[in-house]
Amino acid sequence: MQWYIPITIIPGIGLIIMSTSNLLIALNNEVSAMIRKREIFSEIIALKIGQMKRLNWAMVFLYTGILCFLLSGLLAVLINPQGLLVRIIMIAGVAISMVAIVYLISFGFRSISIRKKHLHMPGSDFDY
Repeated sequence: MQWYIPITIIPGIGLIIMSTSNLLIALNNEVSAMIRKREIFSEIIALKIGQMKRLNWAMVFLYTGILCFLLSGLLAVLINPQGLLVRIIMIAGVAISMVAIVYLISFGFRSISIRKKHLHMPGSDFDY
């Protein structure tokens, strides 16, 4: 394994982090707006706070995955690039990044049902 292989993965994860942080900001703004009508949206607020927790955990795993990729690339330069430690850290980075993606997939699926509940609530600005 060349030292630059783990480093080339970092920009892709960086894009996922940027997208996730944009989702987190939008979700935070939604919850802030709903808090003004807390009595109407208490159930939705609780569900959206759960979503924020999932996004935060995904961010933690993404940052940890990047740390593993950086560390494996650095160790590959400083020690034997074919070393077992470098490979283990690289595999850990992939596994940790995959856990983050599972959290993001879970967020996506759950957001559909939460949005549906939100749009069909009496008193909602989007009530049909």
